[in-house]
Amino acid sequence: MTAATSIILAGVGGKGVITVTNVLSQGLVALGYDVKVSEVHGMSQRGGSVHAQVRFGDKIYSPLIEMGTADYIVGFDQIEALRWGSFLKQEGRMLVNLAELNEDTYKGKYEDSFSRYKHVTYVEGTAIAKETGNVRNENFVMLGALLQALGFEFGAWKSTMEKYIKKQYQEDSILSLLRGMREQRVAREKETVYEL
Repeated sequence: MTAATSIILAGVGGKGVITVTNVLSQGLVALGYDVKVSEVHGMSQRGGSVHAQVRFGDKIYSPLIEMGTADYIVGFDQIEALRWGSFLKQEGRMLVNLAELNEDTYKGKYEDSFSRYKHVTYVEGTAIAKETGNVRNENFVMLGALLQALGFEFGAWKSTMEKYIKKQYQEDSILSLLRGMREQRVAREKETVYEL
């Protein structure tokens, strides 16, 4: 078991944030962690902001993450990642899907805004999901990147994916998750070489 780990998953309606949150939290419970989840999706049907906070560890007393304390922010697009950036702790990691943006609601120049964060991994989630056969699976690409960053192996998540994903979507979803894990592993290896 570990101390508490805090994760924010942020996107917009239709990106699968809630689905990934459910799979993540159920998988963590199956692995024996204490898990607390909080989610907000008030205007999700109109493409509004959707986010979830997941905390897990030995014993979790609150699902809420304070500003500057999140270990990970998983942005299903750049704008939503930046919107939650103030919650990331200094050594925290941001995983960002380089999805094409339909509408820019961020008031700053988001292209330059990621430079303020120490650890950012960009994931071609949308492009990878297209390659695996279902563009809607970009959420599982991002989940795969997160699981790899957390140090989990796929074998620990296979049964959870099979249990919570409808059978007709399992193959594409699992393939997308595996591609996301690989993307994160490659990004981390490049980062390690750079630090040498």
